Amino acid sequence: MRIVLSICCLLGVLSGQILYEEYFTDGNMALDWSPWFTDTSGVGDSMQVVSDPTTPGGDSWAGSISNEYMGVSGLTYAGENDMTDYSVEAWIYTVVMPAMGPYNGLAIRCDSSTGWYYRFISDFDSDARLRLALFTGGMGATVIRDWAAGEIPGGVPATSSWHKFKLQMVGDSIWAWYDDVLLPDCPLQDDSIANGFFGVYVFNMVDTASTRCDDIIVTDVTGINEYGNTSIRTITAAPNPFTSHVTIHSASAEHVVRVYDATGSMVREIPVNASTAIWNGRDQHGIAVVPGVYFITDNDNMEKVIKVR
Repeated sequence: MRIVLSICCLLGVLSGQILYEEYFTDGNMALDWSPWFTDTSGVGDSMQVVSDPTTPGGDSWAGSISNEYMGVSGLTYAGENDMTDYSVEAWIYTVVMPAMGPYNGLAIRCDSSTGWYYRFISDFDSDARLRLALFTGGMGATVIRDWAAGEIPGGVPATSSWHKFKLQMVGDSIWAWYDDVLLPDCPLQDDSIANGFFGVYVFNMVDTASTRCDDIIVTDVTGINEYGNTSIRTITAAPNPFTSHVTIHSASAEHVVRVYDATGSMVREIPVNASTAIWNGRDQHGIAVVPGVYFITDNDNMEKVIKVR
């Protein structure tokens, strides 16, 4: 069983305070999720917990939001409406279909006073794209940026599979990551929504669909430079989750990266050579660590990694 413990103190020191976490551990939800679209009785599609042996975290539980009750769109949200500068990341199960497939993704700054929100989704049918858009009511949305097949890290997947999505907003600036890679032209600019909840989104015009999600982390990024991205992400790690080793890329001036466990104890220091370090899943004494959640920092930023088996 993987380790899922509170790490707010550690992250508050190293990378900005974690505001919310949702891992669906043991089939339970830690957060209060609500349906965005509801009927006159206040009933709508909200978060459910489903058994799924394919989850990236390896605990066989995931969240799921559908458009079964309210029609073409489903959005479930949590947090607070006054949240402004924050990031939301999650593993999203992206569905690949030949035609008229669903949108799967995240939402940020879901403003309950206007009903507006930003959404970052995969559209892996014949359109073969990632899309960032602004929803302001009605049936359509204003597209802020589409990323076509050649701009998608790793290309458009051939089959339905899990991928890591991340959205971050600071002021009027929006950053989007896919599989830990910052997408071209970020940060993008839009000043339509100043604050709001975070959420998980699904859409399908012709059928009932769902978005499965896991390992949702929301972080306060207040004070980050609004117009530059060099201070926002200096470290990445892949593959993630990993079994035997994980390759770490760091753009920091630090010459070492440090690995912490979920309790905040340092596990390992690893030298960085030409911006790259490799962690073999062992501690300072050469002993293999137990499967679980670990955090790698280069002092400028931090990346969560999951050790399995």
